[in-house]
Amino acid sequence: MKKLSLAFLLIASLQFLHADNVLKNSDFTDGAIDWHGDGRTPADMKPQDSLDTPVDYGDKGLVIPLKPQTWSKVVQEFKTNSSSVTLNITFKLAPNTTFSQKDEDYVNVPHSIGFDAWLPFNGKKGGWMTMVSDFTKSRIFFNSIIPKGGTDPETHAETINSLIPEDEKTLCLTFPPGTGAVILLHVSLDTK
Repeated sequence: MKKLSLAFLLIASLQFLHADNVLKNSDFTDGAIDWHGDGRTPADMKPQDSLDTPVDYGDKGLVIPLKPQTWSKVVQEFKTNSSSVTLNITFKLAPNTTFSQKDEDYVNVPHSIGFDAWLPFNGKKGGWMTMVSDFTKSRIFFNSIIPKGGTDPETHAETINSLIPEDEKTLCLTFPPGTGAVILLHVSLDTK
C-alpha cells in the first residue's frame, strides 16, 4: 500500500511540474491556423513566377515576410489561469534577411502595427519584438529580440509575471521593416 501511495504521489508531483502551453498550433503543424496577421506557410512562399529565384524556407514553421516600409506581425489570443508564463520561441532567419537600421522605424511600435490603443513604446534597432497584453487592464509586457544573424535556428525564452489570471490576453510578435523573412519554428507560452 505504501508503494502505491508513493507512486501516486510521485506521478502527481510530476504532473504539477509539467508546463502547460496555452497557445494553439505552437509548432505550426496546422499551418497558420490560430495565428492572425502576416504569417504564411513555407508552401505559400513558393515563387509565383518561374523566373523568380526560390528561397529555401524549409518545410515547417510560419514564415513572416518582412515589408520594406512597415512592420509585420503575427498574433494569437489566449487565456490562462496563471499569473506567470514563460514565452519560448525557436526561430531562424531566411537567407539575406536584414532589419531596418533607421532609428525612426523603431519609434512608437504599437502605432506601427495598428495597435493605437496601447501606450507608445520604442523597439531596439535591429531587432524584433514580443508583446503580451492584458486587455481589460490595459497592460503590456514587451521585449526586443536581437538575432545573432545567419540562418541557424535560435531560441529565445522570457518569463512574464504579474498577468491577471483568466483575463483575455494577446501575444503579438512584431517584425520591423526590412528584407527577407523570419521563420518561426515553435512558439509556446508555458505555465506551471
